[in-house]
Amino acid sequence: MVFCRVLLFAAIAPILFFHPGLRAQVNVVDDLRRTVSLPRPAERIVSLAPSITECLFALGAADRVTGVTDFCNYPPEARLKPRVGGMINPSIEAVVGLEPDLIVLSMEGNIREDFRRLTSFGTPVFVSNPRTLEGIYGSLRALGKLTGSEESARHLVAGLESRERAVRSAAAGKPPVRVLLIVSLQPLMCAGSNTFIDELLRIAGGTNLASRARGTYPSYSRENVITDDPEVIIVMSDILAGGATLEGLFPEWGSVDAVRKGRVFRIGADVVSRPGPRALDALEELFHILHSPQ
Repeated sequence: MVFCRVLLFAAIAPILFFHPGLRAQVNVVDDLRRTVSLPRPAERIVSLAPSITECLFALGAADRVTGVTDFCNYPPEARLKPRVGGMINPSIEAVVGLEPDLIVLSMEGNIREDFRRLTSFGTPVFVSNPRTLEGIYGSLRALGKLTGSEESARHLVAGLESRERAVRSAAAGKPPVRVLLIVSLQPLMCAGSNTFIDELLRIAGGTNLASRARGTYPSYSRENVITDDPEVIIVMSDILAGGATLEGLFPEWGSVDAVRKGRVFRIGADVVSRPGPRALDALEELFHILHSPQ
């Protein structure tokens, strides 16, 4: 009889441990230090930020994503998912109508009132707010656990970490480059300290001149740019229209080192501003921009 029980357990053990519907409860701590608990890995997920959508698709959990925001445009397949509105004005009714078993939102784009209303419905809500590459890796691991994609998360994070180490190693032997990354022209604003863009610039071998200013995205005067005299200026792709130049907009910047030497570059806004897997694409691009031949 004992032998038969052993054989029975051996037969059903793979089902108990690997069948998604029979896994033990999932417990994950989010970036608000809240413990989010699910009875099993999520099967119907609403993502309320483009970076979160990118993370879920990169983890291989696309089939579990049942709703996204109007701004979730990557990968292209994400455009085919049902839309629930914007990041700061999602339709709560549309979200609830999709009957999710998990809602994932961002502290950067989503507002507190939406968080309060969504949690009031009883659906588990996971909050993601990575401010560093390590934070991105942590979010990927957490989302991997919430979706039953732990192995995929391990492989994905290991690859991203390897790429980060390669850039750090390449930048270590090069002199730092004075750089400004402009995120808005009217008003003039740059990426400052306590942002993951600042971390990317530093890892890539740059000295982010705006990190000395107050605020995460400090306002800048035209005179500040002349005084800082950056060697490289990087502009978000969505704020500089095709054919327009910084020198045409700000003629007085003609004396700035970056403008004078033609070291003004555009970078994809989505790639460099979203704290998700493509942050490593941004890091590698920033390295090549900063250290391109003059």
